[in-house]
Formats: sequence, C-alpha cells, structure tokens
Amino acid sequence: MTKSTSKWILIRTLVLAAVGCLLLVATDTAGDRSRIETGATHRVKESTLEALLASNLPQNLVDLKFSYGTRKNFRGSTANHTVLISEQAVYRIAGELKKQIAIPIEIQVVFEECGGPDSFYDEDSHEIVICYELIYAYFEVFSGTLKGTARDEATKGAVVSMFLHEVAHALIDRWDLSITGREEDVADQFSTLMLINNLPNGEEMALAGARSFKVLADLEKDFEKDYSDPHSLDEQRYYNTICLVYGHRPERYEYLIRNGSLRVERAFECEEDYARLNKSWQTLLAPHLVRLPEP
Repeated sequence: MTKSTSKWILIRTLVLAAVGCLLLVATDTAGDRSRIETGATHRVKESTLEALLASNLPQNLVDLKFSYGTRKNFRGSTANHTVLISEQAVYRIAGELKKQIAIPIEIQVVFEECGGPDSFYDEDSHEIVICYELIYAYFEVFSGTLKGTARDEATKGAVVSMFLHEVAHALIDRWDLSITGREEDVADQFSTLMLINNLPNGEEMALAGARSFKVLADLEKDFEKDYSDPHSLDEQRYYNTICLVYGHRPERYEYLIRNGSLRVERAFECEEDYARLNKSWQTLLAPHLVRLPEP
C-alpha cells in the first residue's frame, strides 16, 4: 500500500538537508579515504548512461512484466548508476521468487516518476509501482554515511525489501489470504522472511531495509508522530526487521546486540517470533508453492 506521499516529501527534504550538512563536514575532516570511491569512478556521460539503462533492463518474466518510465528529472550519473543496479536487483529477485511461488495473475512491475518517493500495489490494475523518487531518496539517505559500492548495495537492499513488501500486498489481494494483524505489518514480515530464508544475499538486503527505517526515524524524531498511519512507526519497523534477522540465525547476528542495534530485552523474544511467523507464512503459502516435476 502507499505511504503518505506528503510525509515522504517532507522526509526527503530533511534527508537532502542532512546529507548536505554531512558532506560539508566531510570536506573538513581528515580520515582514511582508501575505501571511498570518488565521483570519478561512476562519472559517465549522461547520454552513455541512458543508453546503458535502455539496453540492460529486462522486460518480462513470465507472469511478471516489467516496464521502465523515462526519468525526466535526471539526477546525475552516480545516482542513476545506483538506480540501474536497483532495477536489475528487483528483476533478479523476482526471478528467484518465481521459482518458489506460483504467481496468481500477471503482475506488471512499473518503474516510473510519481511526483514523490513512494511504492505501492494497485489492486485494480495489478501493478506494483516503484517510484524513481523512492530509489533516489534511499540513495540520498545512505549517501550520508556510505560511499560507492557500499552505498549502492544498501540502496539496492532497501529497494528490494520494499518491492517484496508490495509483492505481499499483491498476494494477499489475489489469494485472499487469511491474515491476522495489520496488512502493512504482515507485508513487512513477508518481505523480511522471504529475504532471509530463500533469496541470495537476502539477509544483507533485509538489514539494509531496516537501516533505512532507522535513518528515517532519526530524521523524524523532532516531528509529531502519526499514530493513525496504517504503517507502524519507522522505529518499530526497524526493530521488527532486525529481530527477525537475528531470530533466524542468532549465532551469526549476535553482533547486533553487542553494538546496541538490538536491545537484549527484545532479542530474548526474537527466536520465538521468527519461528512463529515463519511457520505462519509457510502455512499460508503452502498451497501456492511451485511444484517441481518428479524425476
């Protein structure tokens, strides 16, 4: 479902301001630059990049059809390089998803400019729309602390997480799944569980999605919270996501407790939360899993 566009525009304004301040500080700060890619690394002529975008984007995947709108507000080669990486990642993840789940109806995956950062599933047209402004917003969010490949990977992970969130809405709609709890929370659960259980590099993508919620929560801390929003607060979405990641493999992600990302009190419940929610989703999806032919 859509998140309030006006809220996202406000957040994006805050992000731009915060990133600008961070970049100003960075110009006066000495440090190890060995891991930082310079802008020259991705510096490509705009015409060349546009040609690359047009030639490298796949168009269909059986029941999932992809379309890519024109980006009128060209943001520069570095940001558009990240957009391309994110688009290709969504396509690859969709391919992995198709190996596991029998998509109930042809779904169009649309990348387009929307006038504000957003993503949503349209029940009438069966379209999952991912707005370019949302990808740019993630790019700007992560640019404050990450550079080059690390920033691209974080952006890609957040975009894929949001794509799977919208896939959940599509499946709930088309299969009329019997869910308990708010649909937005359930969609978050599906996205995280699919990533950490079944998809390549999924755990890192899930953590990138969680990290984006944390950054947004920090930017919003001085503003009044909208408790009527169908989505949980960004702080809650952050903790819910990393709790499932930790509960899935506590021995690997024990560092989340050590570095203060996950509170000990919450961590005690995460293994049980993961086991319960994972079993629930396995039950919901069982009739719709792809049946492989017997040898």
